[in-house]
Amino acid sequence: MLIPTAPVGFVGERKALALLCLAFYVAFYGLLALLTVNHPDLSPWWMCFAALALCYGLSFFSVAAEWFWARWFAIGLGYSGLTMAGWAVVTTRSLEPVLLFYGLTHGLIALVLQGEKMAAVFDAKPGWRERLNLDEQAVIKVRHTVTRAASGLPTIIMFALAPRETALGLPLILVIAAGLFGLLTLRTYGVLLLFGAGVTALGLLAHTHAPTICGGNEALFLHAVGLTGALCLIAAAAPFARPISRFLTGRL
Repeated sequence: MLIPTAPVGFVGERKALALLCLAFYVAFYGLLALLTVNHPDLSPWWMCFAALALCYGLSFFSVAAEWFWARWFAIGLGYSGLTMAGWAVVTTRSLEPVLLFYGLTHGLIALVLQGEKMAAVFDAKPGWRERLNLDEQAVIKVRHTVTRAASGLPTIIMFALAPRETALGLPLILVIAAGLFGLLTLRTYGVLLLFGAGVTALGLLAHTHAPTICGGNEALFLHAVGLTGALCLIAAAAPFARPISRFLTGRL
């Protein structure tokens, strides 16, 4: 057969490659935050860049520590980077080398962390499943939710923390962080917070103006990634919609 069916090896090498890409974006966004914090024109953006650096830093640390959810989270960040690169190409109608690099490196993160042997290092370990008392179907639900939430997190950060008249961006990011924590500790409020954050982001898109320091293409890009992030957060809650509705129906 032309397509290999055996599990792909080189787990350590692939993990190192993912860590290299994640570390690059931690340094990149961290440097942007430092450069813009005291800049007279760009200082409103420093919080956005700092939040992105923290997001990638969390992914770097969790992958290095081999936490069970780290692979899902990093793959979601990879999908998010591909999405943002795609939207940038659509809104600017050009394929710049920087966009190509951004998309390829994020695609590489998502690609190298795939596979059964890589899963064996992270989410296929039996210890955390026994500790949280999860069967295979529950693991699949958590995986889909974490990956979708991570796919929407950088795009929501980019949109919500962009300079604007309203000050809802930071509370929205804190709600998403609390939702992810609740999800990883198997608390129902985590799923509800992620869903509520997605709906709130949609409302923010509809009722606020574009950042005033952005031009037409930049404003269109921010709204596009904001819409993508909001839909990802709403989709993240979808795997648990039926169990939550059954629980509530049984209580009524």
